[in-house]
Amino acid sequence: MNSIEVLVPRNVIKKFHPHPEPYGDGDYVVDLINGMFTDVFYREEGHFFTITNDDALIAYLNTIKPQPREYFYRNGVFAFRNIEDYDLELINEWQDKEAKITKTEIKTTSQLPSKFMVCFYWIEVGIIEFKDNLFILSIYENELINDVSIEIVRDLLVEYVSKKTA
Repeated sequence: MNSIEVLVPRNVIKKFHPHPEPYGDGDYVVDLINGMFTDVFYREEGHFFTITNDDALIAYLNTIKPQPREYFYRNGVFAFRNIEDYDLELINEWQDKEAKITKTEIKTTSQLPSKFMVCFYWIEVGIIEFKDNLFILSIYENELINDVSIEIVRDLLVEYVSKKTA
């Protein structure tokens, strides 16, 4: 069988890993919730896709209904969204990881949630928390986002809060 392109809905991806080959077959390697794994490529409009000839993987993915995630802010590959029940397992895993933490003082009257997810290429990489006019950006998936991109997240948040407060 020839390889075909198949949608890999975000809701069936359990864990992301950096691709072991810098210019290999995919942007990431992912573990799926059914125990399978595959290479995936980022899709700008959401979710991911794989190019495969694995009949079992194709059959499984074709039975899945994509469940979009809701983002209250998106700018290119960066997005913020509320924490949902399906995030709790990941957040618990993060408790054992060392985070890169950035703190920035922001005066805001905006009605942002006090805690929300930071996503990079649709991947949850950390949490932003507001406490006493201070926002705390904690990045846990350090292997999936570089320091320059973390600084961009910080700048985007400051800009977003400034616009919401004005």
